[in-house]
Amino acid sequence: MERKVDGQRMAQMAREIRENVSRAKGYLRRDDLDRAIGCAKDALMQKGKAGTLGHGRSEVDLMFGELCEEINRHPRVVALLESLGVRGGTLLRYGAGQETLLIKKLTALQIKMEDIAKKEVQRVEAKRTAQKIEWLKAGQTLLREKNFPKGKVYLRRVVETFGDEPGLAREVGNMFIEAGLLTEAVEMFVVAIEKAPNDGEAWRLAINTYDTMGEFQKAEGLYLDAIRVFGAHPMTYLNIAKFYYKWHKRDNAYEYAERALSLDPNLAEAIELRDKTA
Repeated sequence: MERKVDGQRMAQMAREIRENVSRAKGYLRRDDLDRAIGCAKDALMQKGKAGTLGHGRSEVDLMFGELCEEINRHPRVVALLESLGVRGGTLLRYGAGQETLLIKKLTALQIKMEDIAKKEVQRVEAKRTAQKIEWLKAGQTLLREKNFPKGKVYLRRVVETFGDEPGLAREVGNMFIEAGLLTEAVEMFVVAIEKAPNDGEAWRLAINTYDTMGEFQKAEGLYLDAIRVFGAHPMTYLNIAKFYYKWHKRDNAYEYAERALSLDPNLAEAIELRDKTA
């Protein structure tokens, strides 16, 4: 009975090892080297702990040998070895009892690949940053030289390419403000709001620019949207009241001055504006 139990246990262990090796091969076929290595390491650890596998050992050893060869031929492994000056070399060679050594080699391979991937990300990011700075400088210089058409092309390209970076669209909007291009500036501030709805500075700049342009209805729309985004605040209500007063809408100015005072009864400017419009 004991021998039968041992035989069943060895067969189960051999089956689990084969399954992990098969998973590793499957990931290699899908070009997922990272997961393939993970499964290979799991299988090798199982093999190292198993001791004896009985009749299943020869098949397991054969599968490990095939897996090592497939990993050796993987393009990323070949490229890595060539980058280290090793051409036609063999990284992995399976031998019974060498499971720990192979696990160490696979771990070293993972670490090296992670390092290469990290450096590649840094290289790409550095290239992107350099491109962004180049376009920003070119656009700003052209605006200062009054070459507005080309300057706008460069700056819009920056926002189209890198617009998800926090504050970038707002920064470009400020460059247009400095050049006196209010329509283009407010376009950028609206983009900044769309990208980051909680960017209070972008809201302020967009509202002020519409106000300066005499686009009072658009400024009003943004004010009311800002309340929905940021909630009620006495200074927000006061600013809306002042805006309406400037727009000669006395009833609206009075209403929002009252709203400001309902939240802060001692707000002097709101008191003054309410009294003016009462």
